[in-house]
Amino acid sequence: GAVGMDKAGPLASRPSFKDRAAAKFDSLLGVPVVALPELRVLCWSGCPERHRADTWRLLLRYMPSNADRRDAMMVRLRGEYADAVLKYFECYDEATASVYDRTMFNQIAVDLPRTNPSMKLFQLADTQRMLHRILYVWGIRHPGTGYVQGINDLVTPFIFVFLKEATGGSRDDIMSGTVMESVSPELLRQVEADSYHCLTNMLDNAQDNYVMDSKGIQEKVFVLKRIIERLDAKLYAHLEAMEVEFLQFSFRWFNCLLMREFSLPCTLRLWDTYVAESKFASFHVYVCAAVLVDFTNELQAMDFPEMITFLQNLPTDGWDETKIDMIVAQAYSWCQQWSHGHI
Repeated sequence: GAVGMDKAGPLASRPSFKDRAAAKFDSLLGVPVVALPELRVLCWSGCPERHRADTWRLLLRYMPSNADRRDAMMVRLRGEYADAVLKYFECYDEATASVYDRTMFNQIAVDLPRTNPSMKLFQLADTQRMLHRILYVWGIRHPGTGYVQGINDLVTPFIFVFLKEATGGSRDDIMSGTVMESVSPELLRQVEADSYHCLTNMLDNAQDNYVMDSKGIQEKVFVLKRIIERLDAKLYAHLEAMEVEFLQFSFRWFNCLLMREFSLPCTLRLWDTYVAESKFASFHVYVCAAVLVDFTNELQAMDFPEMITFLQNLPTDGWDETKIDMIVAQAYSWCQQWSHGHI
């Protein structure tokens, strides 16, 4: 009963943690030169929806922290992307394209319908064309890796966040794609350019070499296995006894940064941390560990087929941003212990 009374008492008048955080974002973003280290710390713990677009642009070093330089720089970078689309995508000709370019162009086309299938927005022809342009230009400009399946999913949070900012539409209006009927072509071009640049900076600036090929993923799966062995020996023993291969269920967790396992609000909250974390690829392994251990009791009671079905369809429907806060905090704690040799 005491807790119920408390709500009506002095606590009710105090601003919540979220409100205090929002006020901090207001003051940090409202100055002529944004202090990026402070903004990074704030965003790591979750960003209010109305500040997310600018915060992500700033932390990914796409938008200058100096407000005086901002407009000119954004015009220049958006123009640069538009030029690249003209040069590579609009001039693409199957007859004259190299085998490499043609293979990539067609692979992206095959992946488009599979991109973020739970959201109607990404099944619309206009959005798929936007994705095709972003991914093809990205692939051409990254000849070392080229386009890899999975990157198609990674661009979708940016498109969502920038579309929300540009249109002021509700979450549902954007997810269902109804905003696409009313948004101007000019705004759509900005959303597309910003999504391209932010995806590029996020992957290029990763200080721990974000690799999407299967070899890179296998190495991360191996690390995940070691972490579970140390942190939850019972679960590890059960997975071993049932001959469950970590690669079977966690390949997608790494390939799509858990996006396929979470609702959009949960993904955006997780990405606040990843945008703020220059070593997000290493940190992601601990997040995967925290997610797996969260289901340890259920998993230990299952046999092989039950586990595989469960792990490929994690019951995270009831999860919200607060749950992700907890998962991220757990992952951080393990990451710190591990790096200091305490685990």
